[in-house]
Amino acid sequence: MRWLWNFMCLLLCCGLRCAQAQAETELELNQTTPLLAAGSWRQARRRNSLADSCSTNDGATGTCLTRFKCMRQGGTVNGYCGTYGVCCETNMACGSSTRLKRTIIRNPATFSSDICQYTIEAYNNNVQQLRIDFEQFELPPPTESSTDERQLECVDALEVGNFKLCGLNSGQHLYLPFNVASGIDQLTLTFSLPTRSQQSSWRLIVTQLEAPQASNKRKQSSFNGVNGLQDLRNIFASHHADYELLAPSGCQQYYTELSGNIRSFNYRPNMESTYLPDTSYTICIKSIPSASMIEYSFSKFAMSLQVGEGEGYDAACHSTVHTPGRQEDYLLIPQSLLAKNTAYQPTYYCGSNDNLVVYASPPYMMHFSSDELTLVPSMETGFSLNYRLRSSLL
Repeated sequence: MRWLWNFMCLLLCCGLRCAQAQAETELELNQTTPLLAAGSWRQARRRNSLADSCSTNDGATGTCLTRFKCMRQGGTVNGYCGTYGVCCETNMACGSSTRLKRTIIRNPATFSSDICQYTIEAYNNNVQQLRIDFEQFELPPPTESSTDERQLECVDALEVGNFKLCGLNSGQHLYLPFNVASGIDQLTLTFSLPTRSQQSSWRLIVTQLEAPQASNKRKQSSFNGVNGLQDLRNIFASHHADYELLAPSGCQQYYTELSGNIRSFNYRPNMESTYLPDTSYTICIKSIPSASMIEYSFSKFAMSLQVGEGEGYDAACHSTVHTPGRQEDYLLIPQSLLAKNTAYQPTYYCGSNDNLVVYASPPYMMHFSSDELTLVPSMETGFSLNYRLRSSLL
């Protein structure tokens, strides 16, 4: 009977290997996600949608696909990647729609209309979020309103979700809810270009992020039939969902590295600029088990202060009673404390402070909020900070 037992074990191992190979073939290329922290080796086999990116022969960003799939999607081969892949450029035209999981949106060579609209339709029913990476984004900055000199407005702008963006935002990104189960099966990106400025340019990487498939109650199955192998394929495929990129609910920006740079929209380090008015969004940073806190080091911080000049905290930034006409621009950092005086633990930050250092406990998030008024443009330039996860204050 031992030979029969050995034979059955051999069949089982072969079934596992075949199922894994088929799952990887269906997923096009077996690419892995680099480890973000010690102890996360189990996540190494999960597929990372941004790992599908590649550099074209022109130095731009493309998508790593097989030659057949690139041509089927109407893309252009512009380089090579991986073992058997090509670097594919897929570019949507104004007024078009797509169901691709990952696509590139570039400005047209000439603007023949004041409106350039793109429609993103759900790749499948498992899509949960849409991530937009602004590889390049240059539109005219906000200008003074013709009806109220206290207000700035974006004339040429991108409107998507609740955002209206203009100015310089290369390197930024956005997360938007895109859940078919909740009734959101398409999103529209609309560029309004009444000035048709020839300096306007954009190159956006749009990625649909999937959650794991909803699993039914696991049923007992043997490995002797097709159903058993299909179950195995589903198990292996589930490890390739976009785990690492899916943002927590309510986050419009999500940073997954242990350290990095964060800046407000339309922030320009060496040029006069203002952050966008009437804007509200939440920034989240991924935590790891070994980190107990995060450090934010601001190289620049300037948001309007209700009274006076200099640093502002809490009541100077945000009123508990809404008052029309009262300035309320702030950066909210929950469970935070000042590095220069850890006894002081504000939640709202405003005013001017170019050497601000803040520590905060998890969950790691910030909320940016600006009102519709811009009274002193030089005081409303925004912020740029470097963050890093830490295990302690020391």
